Amino acid sequence: MPPQNDIPVPPKPPYSPSSGTGFTVDSLQKNQKFMETIKTFAIYGSIVYVINAVLGMIISAFSWSPYYSVFNFGVIIAALIFGAIGSAIGGAIFFFLYDPIHNWVKGNSFLSRYIHDMFTLFWKPFLVVTIISAAFGLLSMLGLGAAMVAATAGYGSASFGGLFIGWVIAFVVHIAVYYWYSKTVSAKLTPLYPW
Repeated sequence: MPPQNDIPVPPKPPYSPSSGTGFTVDSLQKNQKFMETIKTFAIYGSIVYVINAVLGMIISAFSWSPYYSVFNFGVIIAALIFGAIGSAIGGAIFFFLYDPIHNWVKGNSFLSRYIHDMFTLFWKPFLVVTIISAAFGLLSMLGLGAAMVAATAGYGSASFGGLFIGWVIAFVVHIAVYYWYSKTVSAKLTPLYPW
């Protein structure tokens, strides 16, 4: 068999970041669905961060400690900034992972019974995780409270009462705020991400 050195090899095209992948940051900025997703997550996520910061300040007031400030504008500003940044990143992740998660939930017979739209996708997993973590927090708090009351011969019951009231308030507010968040964000995103 004769050597085939005389077959011309076509030259390789010059490398460009968009060659082969079709993905560029500029294409994302022009993608209306992507930008609307980030905007929705950033706005409502920032509100949730600020509410959590204010809630933390209120709960710290129940500790009756002179080391905690009841109200601090710096904490609110930081919560607003970190909330916007973190939620925008969460929106970007949601944009890329929605289809695989959506297909996995619809293909899973157990999950598809409980998660059947955008609202339940946000709300039900959060509710389950919050109830489980709140139950563990309550158990550890009851153990700490019992030890505190026993060690202080009953004088620690006021501190334990403040701790328990803070736990109840935090639990109720987190459930209510995230319910609102799930309803609002799902209403904004359902037209963009049909179930």
